[in-house]
Amino acid sequence: MENINVQVYSLVSEPISAVEKLRTIAKLGFSGAEFTADFTQVPLDEMKKVLEETGLKVNSAHVGLDQIESVLPYFAELGAKLVICPMTNFCNKAEALEVAEELNRLGRIAKPYGIKIGYHNHTDEFYKDEGKYLYDWLIDACDPEVTAFQVDCGWCSAAGVDPVEFINSHAGRIASIHIKENGGVIGAKQPQSRYDTTPRFKFEKDADGNPIFPPEFLKMKEEHDKLNVPQGAGIVDWKAVKAAADAQYDGVIYVVEREASYNDPQDRVACLAEDIAWLKANL
Repeated sequence: MENINVQVYSLVSEPISAVEKLRTIAKLGFSGAEFTADFTQVPLDEMKKVLEETGLKVNSAHVGLDQIESVLPYFAELGAKLVICPMTNFCNKAEALEVAEELNRLGRIAKPYGIKIGYHNHTDEFYKDEGKYLYDWLIDACDPEVTAFQVDCGWCSAAGVDPVEFINSHAGRIASIHIKENGGVIGAKQPQSRYDTTPRFKFEKDADGNPIFPPEFLKMKEEHDKLNVPQGAGIVDWKAVKAAADAQYDGVIYVVEREASYNDPQDRVACLAEDIAWLKANL
């Protein structure tokens, strides 16, 4: 497999600058980086120099709905083709259709920049309402001229959904694949309504100002962290995923994402090195 990107959030725990994260990504052998909105804080001229130095491409980015419009000029200058909402709440068909309207609106704004607007799933989008996954409702209501989608195969499979079947069911709409290895199924719970402003978790702080994690958050984190296994050791058939994705869309963007480390002591860079080595050897 060639042209493997990595989501920069994979290095969120590394105490280094955005520029140094990009240099680390290049040294690991990735061909591109999927940015987050905070990387736009690096001045454009400086970012272009770093990308030229490292040889990295910026094909896609994760940006919150409320920030997308403001960062389009920046990402257009870097050559990005897809700006993706990484998550937003919607709990039923009606709310999925509302989010689709917003994606379509942003897509029309992004079109002159040569960018499509997308969405990235977790498990919640595979909750069913009126016989279809919420992600189905969202994709089907979006304009293919200005939108495209990313399937995170780790979260998709964790929801109990076969990513290959899901990709095939939306042929021509899946422009990007998140390569996140996954070791088990946790199912899809009904997500929070987009009109419910209650925080999912309430964090107190200790005397030093550090967050005190509530038991329910720690339980969820432990459950999610157990899903992290070495690339190729989980439940996703990556060869079948790649074949299905490539058959339905020209130029699929493949992006590795590591949200937690599986080794002890935890070393995210080492995990990413093993991820890309496995992908190059096996796909």
